[in-house]
Amino acid sequence: MDEYKVGDISSFLNSSSSEQKATNDLFSSNTQPLVSVEEVYVKPLVEPVKGKRPKKSKPVEPEPEPEASKFPTLSPEEKLEIDKRTLFIGNLPLGYKRKQLRKLFADFGKIQSLRFRSVAISDLKLGRKVCLKTNKVNENATCKNAYIVFDHEECLEKALSKNGILVNDHHIRVDRVVKSKQQIKDDSKNSIFIGNIPFAATEEDIRSALEQCGEIEYVRLLRDAKTNIGKGFGYVKFVDSSGVMFAMKIKDTVEVNGRKLRIQRCKSKVTLENTKKAKELKAKQKDEAKNNFRGRKSKSSDKEIFSGKFTKSKNKKFDSDKRPSKKNKQKTMSKQKFDKKVNKASKKGGVVKKGKKEKQ
Repeated sequence: MDEYKVGDISSFLNSSSSEQKATNDLFSSNTQPLVSVEEVYVKPLVEPVKGKRPKKSKPVEPEPEPEASKFPTLSPEEKLEIDKRTLFIGNLPLGYKRKQLRKLFADFGKIQSLRFRSVAISDLKLGRKVCLKTNKVNENATCKNAYIVFDHEECLEKALSKNGILVNDHHIRVDRVVKSKQQIKDDSKNSIFIGNIPFAATEEDIRSALEQCGEIEYVRLLRDAKTNIGKGFGYVKFVDSSGVMFAMKIKDTVEVNGRKLRIQRCKSKVTLENTKKAKELKAKQKDEAKNNFRGRKSKSSDKEIFSGKFTKSKNKKFDSDKRPSKKNKQKTMSKQKFDKKVNKASKKGGVVKKGKKEKQ
């Protein structure tokens, strides 16, 4: 505690009166309050529930307009018009580059676009785009395909002359993307189907095996889209139909990599559709025959047959003279019934024959 000094008590007693004056002046009407009532914080009686505060609603912003895509949607007519100007190139060497291909077809007209397809990748998990950028290509693959879009359809007709030329020991196949029905029919006449092809076989192996039949226009082997491995069948188109005739004569002797090929004539899509419709019609007629009771269409109904108006063998009426009458029909009976009838007849004085009763 602090030490006592003289005059402390008197000062303490005098201070009470001065404080009283200050309080009176504060609440008097003349004086203004230092703090307004509105500014005084009043503690609520009920405390607010603790928890997450409600999120403030953000002002709704207008949605941005969608950017124009690189590949705009085209109508069927526009797609068909582009396909008519598109050229397909098959059996290209795997290491063939874009500049080389553009240079090969630059003389025929202005090229609008060029793209490679059917490139076999080594790792399917990474995806095609990553593998192509990192150059992870399947080592066993030997070829790829390409598409070229020209500005005019006339340029495509000129470019077809490059079909069958040698590019790095590969006979390339140059063809249209869109063909007419007549062109499809002509292709099927001069083509053969080949089955039982080894999966590792190439177009050059098939060409060398069938060159003896005649001049070959192109060889087409169907391959898997992801791995580019052959599916075991394909097609060969000759320049003339004589090549097809000769191929059918030697079809039992042609082998590739120790496997015997299965060679057949090609059928056009139109003939295949016609045969398919004929088979469907034949199956429909068989089903109708099963539903019918007699298995064939009859002029008379089944009720009339069983009622006795018609025979089952021929749709003719019965002759009433040939039909046996009920009066002349003899009834067979058991021994017991016959004995009972004999006893009754003997009592009445009549004679009973089997099936007939006669009176004396």
